[in-house]
Amino acid sequence: MPQLLSSSNLLLSSRPLTVGVIPDPGTLQLWASLSPAQREASCDVIELRLDTLKTPAAELRTALAGNSTPILLTARHPAEGGQGSEAAAGRIAQLEPLLDLATLMDIELRSAMDMRSLVQKAQGMGVRVIGSFHDFQATPGEEVLRGAINFAQPAGLDAVKLATFLNSSADLNRLITLTSEVHRLRLSSMGMGPLGRVSRLVLAKCGSLLNYGYLGEANAPGQWPAARLKELLAEL
Repeated sequence: MPQLLSSSNLLLSSRPLTVGVIPDPGTLQLWASLSPAQREASCDVIELRLDTLKTPAAELRTALAGNSTPILLTARHPAEGGQGSEAAAGRIAQLEPLLDLATLMDIELRSAMDMRSLVQKAQGMGVRVIGSFHDFQATPGEEVLRGAINFAQPAGLDAVKLATFLNSSADLNRLITLTSEVHRLRLSSMGMGPLGRVSRLVLAKCGSLLNYGYLGEANAPGQWPAARLKELLAEL
């Protein structure tokens, strides 16, 4: 069975959830050293960035022994900020051996068809799949963003993540408008850059489900420390 809290419960959460990103072995060791109370205060979900961790599955299992925080598995495509293989098969090889530990899995929307067999296997194990879209240079127009959201359900995915670079307040307003609407699938949205920190608070209050912070060092521009983000979201 997936990690304690079921993926269905996570996607039905009525409050914004904080994701603590584990992108490297040092942060993984830090997480393993925390007490249960410290972990609970840090975040609601941990994301294992398998493409940057580059750690064998057996070692990850050892480091995560006793972990009770829901796990999100990610092996990011290099075209969207990752260090994984461009070939879907390479990223599938990273994700598949750890599905039994996962509550959620993240794949790029661009990879949905190429990774369809893995998506179906994950869902068969009770793991819900997020389709993500990243733009580290700009925030695309509304038509592109809506197209990404609308593509996810017919592609057989369970939720959508949008992460874009904010060059202006108009970019942030665009994300606020989209996030505030009711969609058929749960949406997580966040901005990067100088407006990134502000965006993550505002968008969480507008309905963004998963809101990402760092546990060790920031790995994307505009992130909050995960524990501080969780604290702020509980106060707002």
